[in-house]
Amino acid sequence: MKSSFNILLHLALLALPAVGQAQLTCTTNNGALTITGYDGPGGAVSIPAAINGLPVTRIGDKAFGSCTNLTDVTIPNSITSIGQRAFYFCTSLTNVSIGTSVASIGQGGFCYCWSLPRVTIPAGVISIGGAAFYDCTSLTNVTIPTSVTSIGDHAFSFCTHLTSVTIPNCVTNIVW
Repeated sequence: MKSSFNILLHLALLALPAVGQAQLTCTTNNGALTITGYDGPGGAVSIPAAINGLPVTRIGDKAFGSCTNLTDVTIPNSITSIGQRAFYFCTSLTNVSIGTSVASIGQGGFCYCWSLPRVTIPAGVISIGGAAFYDCTSLTNVTIPTSVTSIGDHAFSFCTHLTSVTIPNCVTNIVW
């Protein structure tokens, strides 16, 4: 069943416009989809909010990991969590648009994204995992919304060009 779903998913995604022609692998869980892998050409990828009538609610662990040709990713408002190392080592990633329903960014979610100059963390994010933006050497400015109550250890370590960080008063015990 899973492999036939993946084939149908690939066929359905071929009908999308060029920016959306992502080859995504998904799993279902309680009527919702989790993106578990990507094997497309890179460039700009817009993750769909729904596939075949099922909402896409999660980006799984390592789903886009080591996709060195990925330059731009749009995460829809249907996504509620970004898994561990979901976009780690996406070294050409220069733009990320995170949907407003994301509540958590997993450990190492965007680590080693060396080309990423800025990230807007939307209101609604509650937790940022440890090493979430570790070694994002082009990152210059981060504003963390007041909704964030937890930032994991070393979330922004080795962000060597980071010159401005705004942190809400409610976050404590941060290890840079």
